[in-house]
Amino acid sequence: MAGGNTKKAVAKAPAGKAEQEVDAQKLRLVKLIEEVGEKAPANLRPHIRTAAPYLATVWVYFTMALPYVIQGIQITQELLAKLPEKILWAFVGFLVCFFGGVFPATIAAVEAWQLCGGKEALVHVAELWNEFQKVQDASKKDDDADADKDGKADVSEMTPQQLVQRKIAVAMMTVEPERISTAVGGLYIGWVGVLAILKIQFAKTVTLGEIIGGAIYKPASKFEPMIETMVPQEYSKWVPVGLRWTIKLMAISTAWMIQRVISAIHSSIRGGLMFGKYLVDYLHETGYLKAETKDTYIDEAIGWGVAFLGFLTQCAFGFHLPFLFNIFLWPLQLVEAIVVYSVAY
Repeated sequence: MAGGNTKKAVAKAPAGKAEQEVDAQKLRLVKLIEEVGEKAPANLRPHIRTAAPYLATVWVYFTMALPYVIQGIQITQELLAKLPEKILWAFVGFLVCFFGGVFPATIAAVEAWQLCGGKEALVHVAELWNEFQKVQDASKKDDDADADKDGKADVSEMTPQQLVQRKIAVAMMTVEPERISTAVGGLYIGWVGVLAILKIQFAKTVTLGEIIGGAIYKPASKFEPMIETMVPQEYSKWVPVGLRWTIKLMAISTAWMIQRVISAIHSSIRGGLMFGKYLVDYLHETGYLKAETKDTYIDEAIGWGVAFLGFLTQCAFGFHLPFLFNIFLWPLQLVEAIVVYSVAY
């Protein structure tokens, strides 16, 4: 029994040490956030202090999960690399067919990004990631440093202001300024180019939203006096502006929903035909089908059939991701929201 208890204690020790390291990292981040928050406007400081523990927790677990996410992406890339090229493109067509209407702005942004130097952007992102990893490694080494040999880490004995200055100094000594400047500049120029293309591409959508909003606001403005009686007198001057912007946002959202329907039709047809073409090409290459795509209508029949199913599926889910998909694809949903906001506003 004593041996069993000893084994349990030994097993719990690493977990306890890991928890202590996480708590210590959270505490340091809270101090950093609070110190930076002291330079914010006075009315925001209490909110920053309240949010500091939550922000620190999110950041700590984000950095802990990030290596596993990257590892998962690398494994996925390795698995995809083993697939035949035709099957891979057929799979891409299938995804576009069934989910294209959910991410119209993201798909358009990817296409625009390729025109604005997509390969260079990947290089810039990789360079920034390498610099970030260098800072992370240097910061971890700095957290364990004990220059005065008193048995305590130096960072644990610093004031928040000293900790901020120390971490900034560590980052500045670690990174390559020219590399970061080139990478950030390249990404910014590419993003500006993407926005320019998207604003032109979706100008009709935004204009439609503006027209709908203007048409609705005119009769709705008659209710402004009634709404003003329902709010405190000192805020009544905000009623016209608030009503106008509320209607505008609703109208633009409606216009984007119309655009989603159009994009769903387009993506279903495009993705379905892509799926049919590459599937038939693969079956021909492997000997399962003797006829080529140029000599048969099988690829069109498959493509249009899948396109019809893809559009019906998107309509059935209201142009939203079904359960489980919305969990795994939430980063894409976030990207879609950012792109839509950037283009519309």
